[in-house]
Amino acid sequence: MASIGKLLRGFRAGTQHSVWDLPGLMAPDTIHITSQDFADGGQIPLIHSGKGVGKNVSPELTWSGAPDHTAQLLFIIEDTDAPLPRPFLHTIALLEPQHSSLPVGGLDPKTEGLVFLPATFWRRGYEGPRPLPGHGPHHYGFCLWALATKIPNPNEIKNFPMLLDRVSGTALARGRLIGLQER
Repeated sequence: MASIGKLLRGFRAGTQHSVWDLPGLMAPDTIHITSQDFADGGQIPLIHSGKGVGKNVSPELTWSGAPDHTAQLLFIIEDTDAPLPRPFLHTIALLEPQHSSLPVGGLDPKTEGLVFLPATFWRRGYEGPRPLPGHGPHHYGFCLWALATKIPNPNEIKNFPMLLDRVSGTALARGRLIGLQER
């Protein structure tokens, strides 16, 4: 596997395709996200890595700065260094606005007020980092948006373009925490 990672080292989705920069999700950067598990720009511990690498347990996350009139929160974890044409979307979830933190393992279907939507390859749930061995460092964006309106019938959303169509232009604020991982 390491040789495949080395062969693909120069091929990365890139930040130019990041969900963070999509026009429909632009908003003031007023949400501040932190984690007790890693600092912004720091290494994500292996326990939070995906199946086969770590225990696939989501990190602790805390945030502040969402406007009082937030109707819903949109949370996305993306890997802009994936050797794909677009960033790999590891996790997409909607949260009720009363959430201002998630404990370790809190990105879980049992968490009240949280609904997972299909991410890359139609996966639902927390999918931790799993960079290709030898590919170099990967940047994982833990992105959060405060939305002005609640998405009705979120289980009808089949893919990211459908989600983007529903939330485009409704972002009130946003914030991002970046973690690194390399194998």
